[in-house]
Amino acid sequence: MDLTDPPLTAHSLTEPDIDRLRLKLRYKVLYHVGHGCADVDDLVQESLVRFFRAEQRHSIRNTEEFGAFLNGVCRNVILEYRRRIRREPIVDPDMPIRDTGIRPEAEILEMRDAIDNGLKELAERDRAILRALYLEGREKDEICREWGMSDAQFRVVLFRAKERFRRVYGMEMKRKTALEH
Repeated sequence: MDLTDPPLTAHSLTEPDIDRLRLKLRYKVLYHVGHGCADVDDLVQESLVRFFRAEQRHSIRNTEEFGAFLNGVCRNVILEYRRRIRREPIVDPDMPIRDTGIRPEAEILEMRDAIDNGLKELAERDRAILRALYLEGREKDEICREWGMSDAQFRVVLFRAKERFRRVYGMEMKRKTALEH
């Protein structure tokens, strides 16, 4: 690269440049999650997808320093992955599935009823945001515009709404279990 060449930006990336970025991201992901992780390529791909979406939305403030932005995106993807892994139990595929004696349809109806009752206990904003994000599948940006919230405010509201829902849902499930016995 010559000093007279224009600076490399996200718009000017060629296929070899993207392949080089993919290899660098792969190395970073392997370093942070380990070589035994089966999701390395998915994490790399998610990082690139988020990077290009941000670039399309013109969310990158300093477009000439996109490497630092991409590094931050990758770090966030890795952190989200780690949080998800901690929350979700690892299931052994050879472990037998216990029979609850309840038909799956009935179990689903009970769960829906518990979710509906849990949502009824929440404040309207919490209920509307959880419903829009998780049940209707709407985009976070759309919800933020509708409620006049910044990204940071949305994250706080969502965190608190999920905590309240977990508490109410947990009590509802304990109540149902107590009624069955």
